[in-house]
Order: sequence, then structure tokens, then C-alpha cells
Amino acid sequence: MSLKETLEKYSKSNMYPFHMPGHKRRLKGCYEIDMTEVPGVDDLHDPEDVIFQDQKRMAKLYGADESYFLVGGSTVGNLAALYATCSEGDTVIIQRNSHKSVYNSAMLRHLKVEYICPRLFDNGIYQAVSLEEVHQAVEKAKNPRAIVLTSPTYEGYHCKIKEIADYCHEKEIILVVDQAHGAHLGFHPSFTNSAVKYADITIQSLHKTLPALTQTAVMHVSQGRVDLNRLREALDIYESSSPSYVLMNSISQCMDILEEGVDLFENYVDKLQNFYKACGQLKHLKVVEDTDENKDPGKLIISTKNTNITGVELARILREKYELETELSSFSYVLAMTSIMDSEEGFLRLEKALLEIDENLTTGNVEVPRIDYRPTKKIELYEAKSNRATDVKLEDAINKVSAAMVCIYPPGAPLIVPGEEISTETVDIISFAKAKGLHVTGLNKGLISVVN
Repeated sequence: MSLKETLEKYSKSNMYPFHMPGHKRRLKGCYEIDMTEVPGVDDLHDPEDVIFQDQKRMAKLYGADESYFLVGGSTVGNLAALYATCSEGDTVIIQRNSHKSVYNSAMLRHLKVEYICPRLFDNGIYQAVSLEEVHQAVEKAKNPRAIVLTSPTYEGYHCKIKEIADYCHEKEIILVVDQAHGAHLGFHPSFTNSAVKYADITIQSLHKTLPALTQTAVMHVSQGRVDLNRLREALDIYESSSPSYVLMNSISQCMDILEEGVDLFENYVDKLQNFYKACGQLKHLKVVEDTDENKDPGKLIISTKNTNITGVELARILREKYELETELSSFSYVLAMTSIMDSEEGFLRLEKALLEIDENLTTGNVEVPRIDYRPTKKIELYEAKSNRATDVKLEDAINKVSAAMVCIYPPGAPLIVPGEEISTETVDIISFAKAKGLHVTGLNKGLISVVN
């Protein structure tokens, strides 16, 4: 039986729980399968039975050598990946627009960090990292132990993973791919570019693009170059010692859906194609398409760049007037995330709303700051976090070394990283983002932490 079937059977048994959790399974709903590690339901940290078998099922489903359930999101995977593959003092190359958990992993492991700084489109969205940019970063870093890439990006842009993986392995560099937004890749010809068979470690959030509960994720290992004992040790360190059976049940159920979900993906693609076709009528707004399979069609980027409203304003209109909540709003675009579970009615509501809004817009040119600058690193990330720090006003922080990681969230990619010099340009971008209504994290009541 799968973990899901096992939990269902156990919940209906006459077994009385003189053990955790304290609700004693006496409440309805998910409480009935919320277990602890008792005989018959296995142990995530030492799986030998149903969890072990479901992890093997996951590896087969995705084409990995090994797969590990994660119940702390892709964050746990990112933390464990660098702990397992690098030692203190090693150099790691990080894609600059990586999630903050990648940076936290480098900080906790005391790694030296170099960056790949991808180019930007004119709407402020990062492009996918190219093989040439990887070459340049490796030459500059000198003997990096690992490279961490984000593919697809938050907005759905893919690297050419196979080419990059071949190069990394030729150079004996571990390739870790944060593919948090790509758990659905490989299950339909319209969704390609899965990193699972090419990268050494691929981390995917099931909950972002598949029918699974928030915090469910999976780590895939391939290529035979990763020390699995060290990886399991890392997962023991970073993941809860009381992993949620409710979340693991959701992972098991998600696999059931994937194994039988051909029609779901076919219908999903049909709905996407109809949506893109209908949005071809837009005069001012633009739904970004990509013809070379470099972009995930399920990520709907609605650009306001050539209109008289910002992305933040468009998101507000969609929320307040049409009751449509989008994933992300930025200076000149809105991101609407879709999945196989989206209904035709949902797509039609968004289509109708955009066409109506578009009729009332005029031509314009929304200002988008250039955030692809290269800050000056003064000390390593972990060194900055080890020093004493003081909170100061933004305008007083110029030319000082940041102790804070400041991000526009979502997606959570940092504008400035601890150890970097705070420039006038950085302060201007932070101030501009706040003025435009974007959510900036890493500040303390408007103050920024600097190294003493």
C-alpha cells in the first residue's frame, strides 16, 4: 500500500493513541491521519516501509536515482543541498536572483560566494542563465565546489539545463538546481526542461504547481556524484524531527494524481492555449508568450509596461473589482500562476477581466528600475552575519557594509546581501520600490542593519 492508503486504513482501526499528537485523532478532517512514528506508518528520517516505498515510487515517476520527501518546502532542500555537497571555506556560485534560502544555506555553511548576474528583460524580469554566463562565473571563481541555479525562475524562464550540467560535470562541479517552480515539468510535451536527470540535486516544491499542500516538496538526486549519507545527515539537521504525516499523505496523493493525470494535463494545455489566443485581442496589456520553449506557458506574465498603470495597480484592480488574486505584482507586470487544477471558469474570469481593464487603459511607459547592477562585496556573507550590527536610516547607510538581506517579496531575490556595500543606487531602488507599493523585506521599521 502507499502511505496514503496506509494512513487511511490506520485512521479507521481501533488502535487507541497513547502517544503524540495531543488531538488524539478525535477531531475530523486531516486530524484523523495526523500521526507520529508508530509501527506501520514508517519514519521519514529512517524510512524502511511505506515512506521508503513511496520515495522509490517518486524517483521512478521523475526519473531520479533517489528522491526524498520534504515537508519544509524547497527551503529545506536548498539548506540541505549545500550542507551536503560543500565544506566550510568552499566556493559556491549562486545565481543572483536565487531564493533567500540559497543564501542562508551558504551563510550557515560558511561558504565563499560568487554570482552569476543574469540579464533583464525591459519589464524588469530576469532572463534565464546562459551557458556563457556559467563559463564566465566559473573562470572568475576559480575551483568552485558547486553551482546553484534557479530554473525555471519565478516567472517561468528555463536554463538550458543539459548543456550546463554537461559543462559542470566536465569541470567536476556539483550542479544544484532550485526547481521549486518546476515539479510539473516532464508530464506533458508543453512542459519540458526538467532538471531531474541532469543535475546532481534537483529540488522541487510540489505545492507550487501541483495539487499538494503548502510546504510539500521533494529532493531528487541523480548522476551518482552526491554522498547520500551526508545528504541524509543534512536533512536530519534541517528538517523537523516530527515531520507531518498530513503533508506526507498529500505527497503520496499527489503521486496518485500524476500517475493517472494524462487527461488533466491535456485539458490544462487546452485551457492555456485558449487563454493566450483570447488575450491576443488586448491593445495595451500584453500576456507574454515565448516561442522557443524557454518559458513555462503556465506562468501568465501580464505586462503593463506600455500602459498607464503599474503591475501593483493592475493586481489591485483584479483583486478589488474582479476578486482575482494574483501571485506577484511588480513595477510593470503581474504574475498569475496556473496549474492542472485551474478551472475553465477561472481562466474565463481572468480573460474577461483583462479585456475589460484593457479597454480603459491608455498607452504609456511604466518606469522600471535596473536591478541588475553588481554590488561590491566587502566581506563574505557569513562574516557579515557574525559581526555586530547597528540599524541606521537608509540615507545614512550609503557606503556602509550591509548586515541585512533586503528583498522585494515575492519573489524574495535579494537587492542586497550581507557583506555588500550599500550604494546610492541600492537605496534609490529600495525607496522607489516602497513608493510604488512593492513589499520590501529585510528592513526594521524602515531602518537597515549595517556591520559595525
